[in-house]
Amino acid sequence: MNAPDLDLRSRFTSARLGLFLLAAVTGGWLTAAPTHAQSNVYPDRPIRLVVPFPPGSATDVVARQIAPKMAEYLGQNIVIDNRAGASGVIGATAVAKATADGYTLLFGTAPTNAIAQSWNKNLPYDAVKDFVAVAGLTTAPYVLAVTSTLPVRSVKELIAYAKSKPGELNYASSGNGTGVHLAGAFFGTKAGVDTKHVPYNAAGPMNADLASGAVHMIFYPHQGLIPLIQAGKVRVLATTGTKRPVLLPELPTLQEQGLADFSLASWQGIYAPAGTPSDRVNRLYEAIRKTMTEAKVSGNIAQTGNTVELSDPTEFAAFTRREIEKYRQIIQSSEALKAVREGLDQ
Repeated sequence: MNAPDLDLRSRFTSARLGLFLLAAVTGGWLTAAPTHAQSNVYPDRPIRLVVPFPPGSATDVVARQIAPKMAEYLGQNIVIDNRAGASGVIGATAVAKATADGYTLLFGTAPTNAIAQSWNKNLPYDAVKDFVAVAGLTTAPYVLAVTSTLPVRSVKELIAYAKSKPGELNYASSGNGTGVHLAGAFFGTKAGVDTKHVPYNAAGPMNADLASGAVHMIFYPHQGLIPLIQAGKVRVLATTGTKRPVLLPELPTLQEQGLADFSLASWQGIYAPAGTPSDRVNRLYEAIRKTMTEAKVSGNIAQTGNTVELSDPTEFAAFTRREIEKYRQIIQSSEALKAVREGLDQ
């Protein structure tokens, strides 16, 4: 083989090597691009849903009805993280301070995202500024119930009886600053009666005292009182909702009983840390919307005493602000509530 042939083969080999290296480099870039894009798909790992109450609590039960189906629509697991304490403030604080990337969410309630804003002077978060609303989920009005030993069968009779015995009647609640506590105090303000608040840390002792007559009245979710109602230990007089319950059509509202503008309910919704990208909030909302329209999910939620009332991020943000203002006014209008609140700060 002569020298020109060797030179030609050398150039041909070099050209093939160059093409190979170019293909390798180009291939590397082409395979890297999808990997990079995939990392921007949300969600690409499990989501943590903080429930600020203990396992088995009413809030926890509803969260566990929703999370599995929501996870299906998102294509990622949702891990329930129970962070109980301080009427939900501990769990809410954890979410408020979490990275705003859509991977940490709060299963919020009236106590955590409305009441606490006015009740707790040293609240470690701002219920409006530190969260972005994702979706409103459920509502559940309370019922006004009295121990069966009390000789009253209507709200009007209860008010008249309380006025005849100022300071002698009391009402139970699940703790200071809870929705049921504020409902009892609000009733006293609207009805013009003097009643004493008896807070409890657990439902068992509270129900026992209601059954025995040691406690006279309570504002509470209907489902939580069913055993006492069935046993004839308590008598339900009214609902705090704006309309009669579907399951209890004979139960009048407090507004029907003469207490104008009396409307209170427990509620639940999902929030994310402030600054969470809007496209991720919208992605979460779409998964929630699909979940809440599932007949099985809504049916299971109804069994807990709650009603599905879905609202989008904009609607739920406005609702939250209205609830904050409502509870602020309730606290400010009740001397009893202000006294308790001042005592807790000392």
